[in-house]
Amino acid sequence: MLLAIDTATALTGLALYGPHGPLAESVWESGRNHTAQLLPQIDTLLRYAGATPADVTVIAVGLGPGSWSGLRVGLSLAKGMALAGDLPLIGMSTLEALAYQYLPTTLPVYPLIRLGRERYATAPFMARDRLERLAPDRNVTLGELCAAVSGRALFCGDLDAATIAGLQRGLSDRAVFPLPAARLRRPSFLAELAWQRHLEQRYDDVATLEPIYLGEPVRAPVTGAQPS
Repeated sequence: MLLAIDTATALTGLALYGPHGPLAESVWESGRNHTAQLLPQIDTLLRYAGATPADVTVIAVGLGPGSWSGLRVGLSLAKGMALAGDLPLIGMSTLEALAYQYLPTTLPVYPLIRLGRERYATAPFMARDRLERLAPDRNVTLGELCAAVSGRALFCGDLDAATIAGLQRGLSDRAVFPLPAARLRRPSFLAELAWQRHLEQRYDDVATLEPIYLGEPVRAPVTGAQPS
């Protein structure tokens, strides 16, 4: 059984996945409380699925892009569980998992993760019969993103009213959005992608696996500096 952990943003998710598909899933707004909430929620999810920690044989974790603190908490816990149980570890792109959620579609898919300061992490994907990445992850404003989109496209992920309005101003009816309930980032899709890698036995190195950071840290202005 695979346990997937997604802490890329304030929306936290857990999923259990087995040979026949998803076994259990939990998604909630954790804010900045990932550290306090993750272990109790994992314990609850396992109990609801009639499982124990000993039943988990693979750990998967979302690598971002996303919140610096959230990603650190999720990856640290995933590494700790993998080391303690001598389990294989799989790191997955959060943007890829988001795009995979909307397969199949004939439109290019642009998953969005808010990075702060009106900037977003995104990358273009095609999601017909399989997921195909078209370009690397980017840190962009909505204006920069709209300038790069030439036709109709499906946008998903962090879509609040202001983000949708900004995309509609830039793209008009070329911007397509899922229904509100379908916008929820579901960890079962991350788990399903990770399960495919598990079947191929493509695992990551616990010691070297790192989160994907696209945002720049906020730095306080330097005052009182003397010219050199």
